[in-house]
Amino acid sequence: MSDDVLGHFVKFSNQTSGQDKICRVLQYSSQLVWWYLEKRGFSTSYIEQLKQLQSSLSLARKYFSLGKSVEHMRGAAVAIHINDPILRYSITLSRISSALQFLCDNVYLFSRLGLLRLDQGNLLSVSSKLWLYADLLNIIRVCYEIRHEIKEQIDRQESNIRNSKHSFYSTCKCVMVRRPDLVIDLVKNVSDVWLPVHASGLTQLSPGSVGLFGTVSSVLGAATIWQKSGKL
Repeated sequence: MSDDVLGHFVKFSNQTSGQDKICRVLQYSSQLVWWYLEKRGFSTSYIEQLKQLQSSLSLARKYFSLGKSVEHMRGAAVAIHINDPILRYSITLSRISSALQFLCDNVYLFSRLGLLRLDQGNLLSVSSKLWLYADLLNIIRVCYEIRHEIKEQIDRQESNIRNSKHSFYSTCKCVMVRRPDLVIDLVKNVSDVWLPVHASGLTQLSPGSVGLFGTVSSVLGAATIWQKSGKL
């Protein structure tokens, strides 16, 4: 490992957001692993250790969420001044939803620590719904940006390619090459949205599916922080 990569990793892991992403990757990948081992009939004791690891990492991430609600409200205050109305409302409302979600997570943590006497199940339910709203708004925003990029690419072409299926796919490919951050963000959010859908009880996914979707969204989320150019 080169000194540059090692230095980058140290800097990444020293950030609260970096630590949270590392824990998130480990949390969902451990769920995926214990589900696979359980299906293959491996030792129950080893599976229980992985489940305990997953639970501990989930709780640890509640600590990392302390103060994040303020950060997201500040982001909403900045986003409200964006000129484009679609971006303005989707980003602002997404930030507000995330801020309220993290606030619920903070209150849940205080309840777990015995500092408050509240219905923990209800707090998690409200947090999951706010998480879902934020993910849906993020998907709307990134789809809008991709549409805008495709339109600009088409406008740059010398000939009319609107009726050419092959040319349109070529245009999409050009957009993907030029703006990989949008593609990464779309895949991340589409993968992530299934987690609050499952947590809210809107659909039931297997632990393996939750682990897979969570791992994919977590790895891509960590990648956007690792490579700042890939983060919106």
